[in-house]
Amino acid sequence: MKPTLCILTLSLLLPACLSQAAESAAQSSIDTSSSAALRPRVEPAPQQQGMLDLARALSLAPETEANWLETNSDRSLTLYQPANQAEPAGAVVLLPDEHSHPDWPQDLHPLRTGLARHGWDTLSIALPPATPMPVPPRSRPDAADPGAVEAGTAEADGADAALQQTAETRTQESAIPPMELYAQRVIKICEAAIRHLESRQRDYLIFLGSGTGATWAALCAREFQPSHPLGLTLLNARHPATPGAPQITQLLAELDIPVLDIYQANASAIESARLRTNSARRAALQSYHASQLPGQLPDDAGALLLREVRGRIQRYLMPRPLTRPAAAQVDEQQPGR
Repeated sequence: MKPTLCILTLSLLLPACLSQAAESAAQSSIDTSSSAALRPRVEPAPQQQGMLDLARALSLAPETEANWLETNSDRSLTLYQPANQAEPAGAVVLLPDEHSHPDWPQDLHPLRTGLARHGWDTLSIALPPATPMPVPPRSRPDAADPGAVEAGTAEADGADAALQQTAETRTQESAIPPMELYAQRVIKICEAAIRHLESRQRDYLIFLGSGTGATWAALCAREFQPSHPLGLTLLNARHPATPGAPQITQLLAELDIPVLDIYQANASAIESARLRTNSARRAALQSYHASQLPGQLPDDAGALLLREVRGRIQRYLMPRPLTRPAAAQVDEQQPGR
């Protein structure tokens, strides 16, 4: 009799237990699907990862200090190389072309290391990454799962409300064009670089921009020329492809410092250099000097580029207190004076 009662009891309890287990599993599946669907999207940052890799690669490089400059919105890698003499002529701040980095082998590496060998501190800066398009938030679960849709509706409505509130709080920021925001970020990084060099008692600075970096170098030179003794070197200057970027010809018209414009000879570069020269003439920029390099540089690890850039800096951009006319030096050496 007892075995019969046990069997009957189990037969009554088993369906209820199985039903409860099935409901628990379904609810767990819905919660897991909902949480997975609402997981925020993480955008890859290849440029930042590249800067980390570059910093690690240069950590063992002799005499190169890999540091990070931080502002409110950016953290940029800088490569500092001290001059090989007791009293440097000044410091050169190098800005790379877009899609390159502060130690680009074709131009910035030979310049930042070579100018340091000839009496200049150099600081090569990674420009901030361009502002990406906003990533749409995942506020809805997968439509293929009706249960997940029903379970995630309330949570999605809350996420939509939060997004709307965030959008309202950023209305004033969104009124500023994205490229103008980017220009402010570049200026902040260069301001931090100037403070870093001033802490090392480097007062005279030269901004040297390569490619599109020349546009940002001209922008920073215009920004800081009232308060700092500056020079500017443009190397193969190009306009950034992003709409809304500042025009380098307009920036030149607003400068009151010595400018050295160096470019390699090809059809587009010659025409762009002509436009920059005309802009400098219209603005009566007295200390503007354009120099042309061969269209194809030899494979000499940047030796020719360094020689040409250094020679022109020595001739046109040396700060006045450090250079005196030869006649004055001869007069001082004559006896009886």
